[in-house]
Amino acid sequence: MEYLIDMHDHIVPGVDDGSQSMEESMALIDMEYKEGVRKIICTPHYIRGQNRYEYAGLEESFEKLRQKVSEKYPDMELYLGNEVLIENGITDDIRSGGLIHSMAGGKYMLFEFNIRIPYHELYDAIKAVVETRVRPIIAHVERYRCLVGHLDRIEELKSQGLLLQINADSLEGGLFDENTRWCKKLISGGYIEFISSDCHDPENRIPSFKAARTWIRKKLGEDMEDALFRGNAEKVINNVFIQV
Repeated sequence: MEYLIDMHDHIVPGVDDGSQSMEESMALIDMEYKEGVRKIICTPHYIRGQNRYEYAGLEESFEKLRQKVSEKYPDMELYLGNEVLIENGITDDIRSGGLIHSMAGGKYMLFEFNIRIPYHELYDAIKAVVETRVRPIIAHVERYRCLVGHLDRIEELKSQGLLLQINADSLEGGLFDENTRWCKKLISGGYIEFISSDCHDPENRIPSFKAARTWIRKKLGEDMEDALFRGNAEKVINNVFIQV
């Protein structure tokens, strides 16, 4: 595989619970580069009424990071998005425009839920988001308790056109999820489109892909490895339709 794309991370400094300084951001960038990442979609949290930034202010912070990265790594490309918490009123924010950054400026958006959300609420929220005509990607799908062990629910969500992302460290018992078997079942079953880092800091929540890549290459082959770590994310960046 020529390079990796990390499409879920918290590298923009000082805007959420991720990197708190340019120094931390560049330390994370160094780690991403050593892992083989050459394209990153930066996805700061969007939490309705609680953001530490304005829309234009986030773009300014991102641009400062992008310039710093281009000076050190001319072959690394950065794009901007958000990780959007789905809650009451979020579809209003999506429709109004000028509040949420879609993934690399296209039709895709990255969403998360409260991990304890009941399934019927999750499903209804997804239907409402789909009606806004964005293409939803669900972040770290392995965390939501109402989905763990329920392939029928995963399939029902996929029928709505959802794309699903798993954190790389969840394949080895990561910070939030130790159900590695469930993650591997989802990947082996073809339910997952993206594997990303969800990195936040250079000490505890770092970008680390090697173990996940090794398992996927061994069990599912190089084509699947390429799709999960690069190919599908490339389509997001280029705003190309991904068939579910």
